[in-house]
Amino acid sequence: MEESDEQTVLIVDDETSLAELYADYLSDDYATKIASTSGEALVELTPDVNLVLLDRRLPGMSGDELLEHIQEWETDCQVIMITAVDVDADIIELPCEGYLQKPVDRDELLAAVEQAFLIDTYERLVFEYYETQKKYAALEAEFSRGKASEDPFDRLERRIGELEDEIGRTVDAFPDTEMRDAFRGLHRTD
Repeated sequence: MEESDEQTVLIVDDETSLAELYADYLSDDYATKIASTSGEALVELTPDVNLVLLDRRLPGMSGDELLEHIQEWETDCQVIMITAVDVDADIIELPCEGYLQKPVDRDELLAAVEQAFLIDTYERLVFEYYETQKKYAALEAEFSRGKASEDPFDRLERRIGELEDEIGRTVDAFPDTEMRDAFRGLHRTD
């Protein structure tokens, strides 16, 4: 992933020792913040937070309610639920990028966080790819190719090729093979 700034993960869990363990798991690759209540999480949920690891069972405002607030605020962060609550059909309605059941080990947590950030990167790249394709099509419809050694078509063609390569590398990096195959099927550049 080619992010210039370190990604920040907010861990929201009323079991402080567990939140600290998750922070330790992530500390080599990400900046972390910890909140043990939804109220603390609301204070810590600043624009630098890229991902929230959220327990569903919290004192006071539940994790589900906090998730609603995160969605209402239209923050640019993703949410992975990490909880002891058994999986049920109610997770279909939860606007989150992942759902992990406790206990969660280091590898499982790192894979989920990495995959969430890869999905975000994929979405950004695909958006830029289609925007660049639209610009190319507009230029092509309006102008003929120039005779200069460097014309706008060349630059756009190069960027389209670079984006195709970046998208391919991003998809190849997905730790979950089913997700990798699904995303590979969504964006075919051939």
